[in-house]
Amino acid sequence: MPRKRKRKTLLEISRQPELWIFSNLLAEDWVTKNDLKKAVFEKQVNLPISLPSGTCIFKIESDGPQGIVISVSIAFGSEIKLFQLIEPSCFPEFRENVLEFVTQIYPDNFDFYSYLHSYYAPKMREFGFSDALGLDVSVKDLAEYGVKSRILQWFSDPIQGYEVPQYWRLNQRLAALSPKNAQERELIPTLRIKVCDSLAKHAIIEGLRCAIIALKHYASLLDELTSETRINFFSEYQTLADTLYKIGDFQNAAIFYSKCLSQSVSINEDDQDRILNALKDSIDNFKPQDFLEYALFAAEIARRHEE
Repeated sequence: MPRKRKRKTLLEISRQPELWIFSNLLAEDWVTKNDLKKAVFEKQVNLPISLPSGTCIFKIESDGPQGIVISVSIAFGSEIKLFQLIEPSCFPEFRENVLEFVTQIYPDNFDFYSYLHSYYAPKMREFGFSDALGLDVSVKDLAEYGVKSRILQWFSDPIQGYEVPQYWRLNQRLAALSPKNAQERELIPTLRIKVCDSLAKHAIIEGLRCAIIALKHYASLLDELTSETRINFFSEYQTLADTLYKIGDFQNAAIFYSKCLSQSVSINEDDQDRILNALKDSIDNFKPQDFLEYALFAAEIARRHEE
């Protein structure tokens, strides 16, 4: 008896090679001591999925509801670009770097999304996204299409969303400290590296979570489109069967009449009787050698229908 196909579980999907490679990347150290001397930490990472051409997703992290934007991850194609503010006093340079990048990729993108856009829309306007994209470009809210994917729950996210302001303020405090001795000169940068590295990796993971919502949204749109244009196989088979019957190809006519009867559509009684009579007439007109071949085809049709 043939085995039926089984749908993959979320856990099995999460162990796909692309996601495994991505999770290994998260295990590496990203931020180094030299990065602490920069205003902004930038990193480009390959996504384990590919977004449709022309789609761009922004995921913003901020220092709480009233605070400033401290990181922006931008997902497009099969890549995600991260901008993480490192030096608190260099916000203008951070903002300039992000908007310059947005302006560069803007001509190639036309569908823009963010997560919890109602919450972040004021921050995005204040940051300058509207000016970079043009006031007539809308940024749609991904939260309308779903929640962030459970597939990524097993990823080792170094911090939770509500902890972002706490980590950012810790970075601010450490950056403002003046080391008093050799031990502090060693410990303060080490701790800042850990804090900034965690913020960067959290932002990338959040960007991927949002990208998966967008991908699922596009898949749903494709399902709707294909359902609207789905072929009526019953009608197609019936037309073929009737034509084959008329030209005297009774074996193939019988096969397509059998296909008609195997379709999981409601057939009214008159149509069913007509098809059964046409199938019987086709079989009555078989040559002796036609029976075995038809029987094999009919058995295959029946097997596929059971599956």
